[in-house]
Order: sequence, then C-alpha cells, then structure tokens
Amino acid sequence: MIKNEKQYGVTKNNLKKFQDAIRVISESSSSKNPLLLKLQIDSIQSQIDVFEQEIEMYEGLKKGEIANVSRGFEDLSCGIIESRIAKGYNQKQFAELLKTSEQQVQKYESENYSNISLKRLQEIVVVLDVDVDATFNFSKKRRFAVSDFLAPQGVDTIEIRNRIRSRGTTVSMCR
Repeated sequence: MIKNEKQYGVTKNNLKKFQDAIRVISESSSSKNPLLLKLQIDSIQSQIDVFEQEIEMYEGLKKGEIANVSRGFEDLSCGIIESRIAKGYNQKQFAELLKTSEQQVQKYESENYSNISLKRLQEIVVVLDVDVDATFNFSKKRRFAVSDFLAPQGVDTIEIRNRIRSRGTTVSMCR
C-alpha cells in the first residue's frame, strides 16, 4: 500500500524498472529455454500488476474518485490511511489536525496503527470525518463444556443460589 508521495514516486520508478526488465528479457529470449523465459516474465509481470494496482488506488484516492472502501477490522489501518489520502491530507497536515508531530503520524502508519488506543482511534475518525461501521459476527460461538459450569469440589452451589435469591440480587453478564 502506498502511504505517501515518496512511496508513490518509488513505486512508479519500480514499475518502470520492472517493465524495462520484461523488455530486456524478451529481447534476449532467443538463447533461453522458453519455459524459463515464461516463468521469469510471469513473475515480473505479477509484481508489475501489484505496482499498478497500488498506483491506481493511490491516484484514485488523491483525485477523489474513490469515496468508499470496505475494510475488515484486520485492515482498519489501511482504511485510516486511505481516508487520510482521500481527504487530501499529507502526513504533516494530518499531524497538525491531530495536534501531534509528523513523525508520530509516520510512526503510526509504519506500525499500521497497531499501538494506538481506542480513544486515539476515535479522535482520528472524528478528524477524518468518516463513518466507520463495525460488525460483530457471533456465528463463531464458543462451545462450552459441562465442566465449564461445574463448581469446584466442596462448594455448595444450592446454598449460594439460595443466598442470592433471598437478597433479591440479580446477576448480569454485562456491566
């Protein structure tokens, strides 16, 4: 993922180098094994495809052509960076809005926002003025074993239940 103008320039430069490499390999193909040649070209083309996709995404975000990106929780950092780029903020401008240093934003992004607090994440979402939807999928419910509900040996569970009922106390799972 391209995160800033410097990476954009490096990626464009690398794209050109890989495209040149395919031309050089293709021109000198007469002396090589055709299968080996195809493998070399395919592997280089695979990287070219990645570069082109990253460049297209970055340019689309910068031009405002991409307004909505769906990301899972594991890709939250990509969504933050893409939002920053789509809003037209470079890392320095974004840092000013967050009232922090450009180096701190660079650190956040180099670590893919892995060490920020929930409070900081909320501040970032407010500054970027984006909607973030969270979906909690409970389909992967934990299976409980009978042993999970057994009291330790020697504990009178009936006595505990009667004490709770006599006090009128209710037990809640959420606090």
